[in-house]
Amino acid sequence: MTKMEISDKPRKGLMFQAFLLIFVISKAQLGVGVLGFQRVIFKSAGHDAWISVIVSGLAAHLSIWLMIRTLAHYDSADLFGIHYALFGKWVGRILSLLFMTYFAFYVLTISRTYIETVQSWIFPDFPTWILMLLLITLIAYGLTGGIRVIIGMCLFGFVCWIMTTLFFYAAIKHAQWSFLLPVMEARPSQLLQGVSKMPLTLAGFEVIYFLYPFIRDQQNANRYAQIGVLLSNLFYLFVMVISIVYYSQNQMPKTIWATFSFLKIIRFPFLERFEYIAIPLWMLILVCNLMLFTWVILRGMKRVFQQNQKRTLAVFCVILFACSFLFQKHGQIYKLNSILNSVSTYVIFLYPPLLFLLVKTVHAFKKRTVQR
Repeated sequence: MTKMEISDKPRKGLMFQAFLLIFVISKAQLGVGVLGFQRVIFKSAGHDAWISVIVSGLAAHLSIWLMIRTLAHYDSADLFGIHYALFGKWVGRILSLLFMTYFAFYVLTISRTYIETVQSWIFPDFPTWILMLLLITLIAYGLTGGIRVIIGMCLFGFVCWIMTTLFFYAAIKHAQWSFLLPVMEARPSQLLQGVSKMPLTLAGFEVIYFLYPFIRDQQNANRYAQIGVLLSNLFYLFVMVISIVYYSQNQMPKTIWATFSFLKIIRFPFLERFEYIAIPLWMLILVCNLMLFTWVILRGMKRVFQQNQKRTLAVFCVILFACSFLFQKHGQIYKLNSILNSVSTYVIFLYPPLLFLLVKTVHAFKKRTVQR
C-alpha cells in the first residue's frame, strides 16, 4: 500500500468556486430531519422550542468556522490528510474509517426514513426493496459524473427546496400566534435538552472537511459556507415557528410527520392530495445528500486505502441494499435516527473544537522548534 499524501490537489477541471458552497452546505443540511424534527424538540422545550433551534444554529456557525480554520492550517488538505498528519498511519486510518462509517449510516438513515415516509403517506404496501433499489440507482448514476455533477445536483436541489417553502402558505393563514407566548417559559435545562435533539437535523455541513481541496478560492470558503448554514438555520427556525403556531400544545407531541401534515390543508380543484407531488419532489432534494455523502465515502476509500472508486461504489450499494432489510418497523427506524443523532453531536459539535485545538498546538510547537 503506497504512502498517503497529506495534501489533496485535484485537477483544475474538478474544482469549483467558493460561492457554490452556499447551495452545497445548505442543501447538505436539509435532509429527512426537517420532516418531523419539531415533535422531538417540542417535547423537550415546549413552545420555546424555537429558542433551541436558534441556539443550535449558532453552535453550527461556530462549528463550521472551526472546521475551515482547521483546514486553513494545511496546504489544500482534507480531513483524511489531517488525520494522517496528526495521528500517523494506523490511528489516522482508523479515525478516517470511523468518519466513513458515520457517513454510511447517514446514507442508510436518510434512505430508510424517506422510504418509511413514502409508505406512510402514499403507498403503505409498497415493497421496501424496490424503493431502496430506485434510490441506489439514482445515487450510482449521479456519482458516475463526479463531484461537479454532484455540485450541480445540489444547486438543482436548492431550487426545489426554495419551492417547498410555498407549501407553508396555507398553514400561515391558520396560525395562532398567541401559541408562542409566554416567551422563555421553558427552563434552561429544557432548552438545552431541545438543542441536544437538533444535531441530526443540522448535520451535513461537515462535508466541508472533504470539499475544501476542491475549492478554487479557498480564502472565500468561510464566508459562503456561513451563508449556507445561515439559510438552512433560518429555514428550520421558520418551520419550527410555523409548527408551533399551527398545531396545538396537545397535537404537536403526537404528530410524527409535522412538516408533511401541513400538506393536508392544501387543496386544488384538480388535485385532492398534494402530498402525491410534494413527497416525490422531496426525493429529488434528498438524492443530492445521498450522492454527496456517498462521494465522501468513495473519496475516503481512495485516499486512505487506495481502493478503486467504482469497485467501492458497487460494494457499498450492495451493503446499503442489504441493510435496508434490517430496519422494517417504525421503532427500529426511530432508534436508528436516535443513535445517529447522538453520534452527530460528537461529529459536528465536539470533534471540530478538539481537532482545531490539536492542530493549533502542533503547529505552534513546530513553529517554536524551527525558531530554535
